[in-house]
Amino acid sequence: MTQEPPPAGQLPLVEAGALKTLVRPVRGTLVLGVVLAGLSAACALVPYVAVAQAGRVLLAHGTSAPGTVWAWVLAGVAGAVLRSLLYVGATQLCHYADAEFRYLARSRLARHLGTVPLGWFAASGSGEVKKAVSDDVRQVHTLVAHGAADLTSGLVMPLAGMVYLFVADWRIALLVVAYAAVILAVLAPRIQLGYRRNMDDFNTAQSELTKATVELADGIEVIKTYGATERTHRRFDTAADRLTAVCLRWMGGIGRPTNLINTLLSPASMLVWITAVGTLFVARDWAGPAALLPFLAVGVGLPSTVLHVAQLGYAIRDAQLGATHIRRVMAEPPLAEPAVPVRPDGSRVAFEDVAFAYGEGAPALQGVTAALEPGTVTALVGPSGSGKTTFARLIPRFWDVTAGRITLGGADIREIPTKELLGRVAFVFQDVVLLRTTVRENIRLGRPGAGDDEVEAAARAAQIHDVITTLPHGYDTVLQDGEGELSGGERQRVTIARAILQDAPVVILDEATAHADPHSEARIQQALSELGRERTVLVIAHRLHTVAGADQILVLDRGRVAERGTHPELLAANGLYTRLWHSQQSLQEVGQ
Repeated sequence: MTQEPPPAGQLPLVEAGALKTLVRPVRGTLVLGVVLAGLSAACALVPYVAVAQAGRVLLAHGTSAPGTVWAWVLAGVAGAVLRSLLYVGATQLCHYADAEFRYLARSRLARHLGTVPLGWFAASGSGEVKKAVSDDVRQVHTLVAHGAADLTSGLVMPLAGMVYLFVADWRIALLVVAYAAVILAVLAPRIQLGYRRNMDDFNTAQSELTKATVELADGIEVIKTYGATERTHRRFDTAADRLTAVCLRWMGGIGRPTNLINTLLSPASMLVWITAVGTLFVARDWAGPAALLPFLAVGVGLPSTVLHVAQLGYAIRDAQLGATHIRRVMAEPPLAEPAVPVRPDGSRVAFEDVAFAYGEGAPALQGVTAALEPGTVTALVGPSGSGKTTFARLIPRFWDVTAGRITLGGADIREIPTKELLGRVAFVFQDVVLLRTTVRENIRLGRPGAGDDEVEAAARAAQIHDVITTLPHGYDTVLQDGEGELSGGERQRVTIARAILQDAPVVILDEATAHADPHSEARIQQALSELGRERTVLVIAHRLHTVAGADQILVLDRGRVAERGTHPELLAANGLYTRLWHSQQSLQEVGQ
């Protein structure tokens, strides 16, 4: 099938050599398994040849040559036994190669993903990682574990069978091969055309149905609350109907030619064709009845192996797609490590004329100069899209700045080893992330070597110890396992305990109380006060009253620092901060 060029600016679905490169580490074992599979396929033909040859001897000499007949019988038995042994060996080798491939591929992916900037994960999401590590590796696994040996067997057996048939009688063999070739030449292009025409529509329709399903499942409470059930179900039904229509069109386009090929090349059809050709040859005295035995024994089943090879084309295509995506993930540039590492002296964070842009887009930050002093709280406020989150995430090097520099303790963060930099910065995200493990281990992520007493002390400081003790197994309760149910505010306090245990000199809080109720917010604020003690603290805030007591407030607008100062100073300036403050105060009064 000819690969059509992708539109300008769009990457091709399949990159040449991606699959070959990916399986190169296990190529030796895989080649040996393929060789054994080829020998197994050749041996699988021997019993059929033995039956045909024994029959020819009996037709030609009757029972006067029992030794020759028994020799062919023994050859057939030996071929069947040898075929089984070789097939078992080939299967085991291919599965050994597959196990090693999956381990090596996933290990390489894990090691590489550990070096890429954290911003890549924020932009790509967990789905991209899951697709590469799980789905794509599984697609290639199918080809390595099964497809390579099956493909070899599917090619060797018909080739060996055709050689035997041409030796037996090249004229009948030519007519048998011509029959199969004509059918494939007429019908196979229609199948390929249907694949090319419908594959993109199928992927699009499947993606839309997935989105509609996730939307329906994740938002079912909101959907029912606001009476949007009918509209949402209609969107889901529309996506399902479209996928069904694409599948019907696709199956209608390739189903008929596929069924025709399966019917016309089935053993029953081949038997009819070979019998007709043989009858003609015998009737015209071009060949004896014994000449038909090889074709009746061997030729009847040969096309079915060819059809199996054709079906493996889809597995090969899937493996190529998976290998291409894995290659692109592995091509993501790692975060540069310093050639000469520098250790920071202190916890002062400084932005020096910093600019940053996502890709080729407009700058998200430009000309930003600011200092975060040790032992103080700096608040970041501003309209949505002003660059607050970008500002905060540049400190732990989610991305590297486009211009200017950021220093920690006087050292450019690009010259600080990544592991040390991340150890000096604690990040409490707005969206809580807890692992499916015990409460103890979730807190211990902040410092894996911490003892149980230190974990409990961090939990007490985060105002969550009393809640943990009420869980069925206390600190050993597995979260997200049906019995470790915590509210949003309680889950946030677990992440704060993790940050307290980390004991990092720089703390970044990304609207940590955004989803908390008033009671939980008060407890979280107490925990945050403990977390920020004697540290350099940066707080991203949308609700201005939560940061009115900050030592410094930076007001961002369109990627620039529009204003800076304390709460009273900014209110007196009567600028953007004042407008944001009065706007929120008005909304609170309306709400009350």
